[in-house]
Amino acid sequence: MSGFVRFIEDDWSWSSSMTRLLFDFLVDQLPEGHARSYIEELRDNNVMMLDLRDPSQDLIVAAIVDDFPRYLEGMDSNLRMSLQPGFTELLKLANSQHRHNQATTA
Repeated sequence: MSGFVRFIEDDWSWSSSMTRLLFDFLVDQLPEGHARSYIEELRDNNVMMLDLRDPSQDLIVAAIVDDFPRYLEGMDSNLRMSLQPGFTELLKLANSQHRHNQATTA
């Protein structure tokens, strides 16, 4: 089973374990509030699907763009290398979404 994250440009779809890692990161990283509670509920119910196409979701997108690379750097190097193709694609899509969100709200 796989999970996915929707962006305007495309969907990021990888193994559920990679998606779970992302959801765990977001729950740890986001401030208390609706976005964090929502992702925590999805994760806890094993619903590994997240739609980030709306600019109102930019808090989540910005966390992926700004903080996820540093989080990945702290992982075991062999694990990080095995996950790199999937997370490189995620970061590409998140960066594109973040630029779109910034242009939309400017």
